[in-house]
Amino acid sequence: MIYRTPLYCRSFRCIAGDCRDSCCKGWEIDIDSSAYEFYQSVEGEFGERLRRSINDGSFILTEDERCPFLNEHGLCDIYTELGEDKLCRICSDHPRYFEWFGSFKEGGVGLCCEAAAKLILSSPFLLHEEEITFEEASGDYDEELMDLLLDARSEMFSVLSDESIPLDKALCRVLDIADEAQQYIDMPSAEHTGEYCGSALDAVFACFESLEPIDESWLPYIRKCRTMLGSAPAADSAHQPYLRRIALYIIFRYLLKSVYDGEVLGYAKFAVVSVIVISSLYRCRASVKGSCGFGECADIAKDYSKETEYCEENMEQLLKLFSTEAFFSSDILKELLGGI
Repeated sequence: MIYRTPLYCRSFRCIAGDCRDSCCKGWEIDIDSSAYEFYQSVEGEFGERLRRSINDGSFILTEDERCPFLNEHGLCDIYTELGEDKLCRICSDHPRYFEWFGSFKEGGVGLCCEAAAKLILSSPFLLHEEEITFEEASGDYDEELMDLLLDARSEMFSVLSDESIPLDKALCRVLDIADEAQQYIDMPSAEHTGEYCGSALDAVFACFESLEPIDESWLPYIRKCRTMLGSAPAADSAHQPYLRRIALYIIFRYLLKSVYDGEVLGYAKFAVVSVIVISSLYRCRASVKGSCGFGECADIAKDYSKETEYCEENMEQLLKLFSTEAFFSSDILKELLGGI
């Protein structure tokens, strides 16, 4: 089986106690059956602590929504007491993600992680392939459709990676490529057509206000930024490489999923909308702070990722809105791209 990942994944390292937004806070932590069985067998005081901390297949979070094994130094007691190989699957894998497509597999590191976000924004997007022999093919799909999607994605990669093409133009082309592929899937294209009266960017932010927040600070932050959109400074050209790499990350991670759900245009729009919103958040930060440096750019992208792609309900809602709301039409999004 071929396993394909962005080359930068080889450089990923968890920063553990140095992480300011730990993945051990605010998330439900499910325990896989293998880890659960092992935890039931651990002897002594630590074994008793393990079993007291589990309910219905998950760790019981503390009152401030921390994993009960996240200590005061930001380290995991299971890791330090039992070893890295005794972590449950979700803790061992995160922020890595994996997708299986028949005879090949793809994976990467997710933007919602502080260390991964810095890696994604700072690294050229290059793919690495290797043969893995310990996994078998899985997942049935339309092979003709997969070939079309692979060709479409390859063209998107080529356009987005060509820095001689302005990012707004490259993303407009991404929408066109996705629209062509979508028409192959479900003639005619599942896309709202028509004009939109009013501020489309304000409508986009209003939409994000309506999503289910993961972090309690996110909704007030989005509301505040929405009020600043009209007065925020113009986009900083120094942010263009970061935004380009975010778009490449999203296209790589999501576009091939449409072989199963048919949402090729929806996933392309997610990449475009993400760039538009994150660019706007960079502008708002610059309006308050005078500038938005690399570290702040990575933090904003991380928070956005956490609130969108790491909430299944929010992703489902966004994909639905992309095909029903006029301000998410390809034509409107192309106009908004002029402001990034």
